[in-house]
Amino acid sequence: MSDETEKRIHDEKEVQFYAAKASAWFDSRLEHDKSLLFLSAGAIGLLVTLLTSRGVNSIVLLILFFFATLSFLICLFSTLAIFKRNTKHLEDLIAGGNSNDPVLGTLDSLSICAFTIGIVLTAIIGLTSATEEVLKREIEMSKDKESGSKNIPLRESFNGTSKISPQTNEPQKKSFDGAQKVAPPKPNPGTSKTSGG
Repeated sequence: MSDETEKRIHDEKEVQFYAAKASAWFDSRLEHDKSLLFLSAGAIGLLVTLLTSRGVNSIVLLILFFFATLSFLICLFSTLAIFKRNTKHLEDLIAGGNSNDPVLGTLDSLSICAFTIGIVLTAIIGLTSATEEVLKREIEMSKDKESGSKNIPLRESFNGTSKISPQTNEPQKKSFDGAQKVAPPKPNPGTSKTSGG
């Protein structure tokens, strides 16, 4: 092979390698933005479901729900704006532009910050809700124990046990005392003689 052929093959490999790297970079950036979009939409759905199904019992929890939902909405809309702005930036690059888009940089930072804040607030909501649920159950259980012990005192639960203990002082025959009252009457001896004669 000549030097010129080797150089041409080397240049083609460099171009293909560069194209593969650029494609992988664009794909990873797109997947990152898509993930933020889908996760934000899912988190908003989860928060709305939790809010409507379980409700809130404190103003602090309601404020946390509001700001978590707002954070995910900001992330959602900034990610959608990134998709729209990406096309404009690519058109500028194709036309010969070679500068970064400051709006895209701001939108990227905004979407990541909003998503992070939303995740943190959602975690706080989850921990607060779980803690309140556990405390509520413990309070209910302690109330049940207190009300149960007031309604049925311990001394009454074994009251009357002397009635079922065996009677050792009295003889066993006493239980059949008076059985002669149910025996058939004895025949009269004078009646049987007259009827036989």
